[in-house]
Amino acid sequence: MNSNNTGYIIGAYPCAPSFHQKSEEEETEFWRQLSATPNIRGLEQPCLEHLHPLGDEWLLRHTPGHWQIVVTAIMETTRRRGENGGFGLASSDEEQRKACVEYYRHLQQKIAKINDKTAGKVIALELHAAPLAGNANVDQATDAFARSLKEITRWDWSCELVLEHCDAMTGTAPRKGFLPLENVLEAIADYDISICINWARSAIEGQNSRLPLTHVHQAKRAGKLGALMFSGTTQSGEYGEWQDLHAPFSPFCSQSLMTE
Repeated sequence: MNSNNTGYIIGAYPCAPSFHQKSEEEETEFWRQLSATPNIRGLEQPCLEHLHPLGDEWLLRHTPGHWQIVVTAIMETTRRRGENGGFGLASSDEEQRKACVEYYRHLQQKIAKINDKTAGKVIALELHAAPLAGNANVDQATDAFARSLKEITRWDWSCELVLEHCDAMTGTAPRKGFLPLENVLEAIADYDISICINWARSAIEGQNSRLPLTHVHQAKRAGKLGALMFSGTTQSGEYGEWQDLHAPFSPFCSQSLMTE
């Protein structure tokens, strides 16, 4: 993501009281304290129907006006895949692939509406190459993803498109099990779409702390490195063995593999 702005885009939503079905009073206090925290440029925020369980306007009222937003499709993608494992942009289940494309149409319209009101508020959308669960055919998933990209890139996006790499379907013990990075890079080669490397998900894929850097170099060589996300994982302890549970940095979690 290209910008001269300083500060971090933070994915605070898993910590929000609303994520755990708590009260609006607790939610308000959470965002009040977060808004007073220094060095924050903006938020990574999921979008189901809205950007927040209490609505888009609620979120915008309770966060600083200068904060920017990176919308992520991962939460709704995961939720829908829990209902039907065929949901995804890289799904060889054509009906569910089209359903996912329609969801992205909703995102495009939502982002356009927000940016029409406040120019530059949403700076990027994180998309995901989710295949048909249980189908290990990478070629079919790659072809399906290419069809989806052809459709969604025709729309007029008011923000950047960034593909968040998640651990690959070809990994040892997949958690997300999405399209491998090399196939993603092949699919997006001719589009104005960059890659976000998620440290934890690359580490989970390789079951080591070296693969994230390898993926960074791979995306950079392809001219597609757009962002780096710092999410943690562990080999043991309360966050489990190579789980995608947002383990904190090592000073806050002794088992975390994300060290200083």
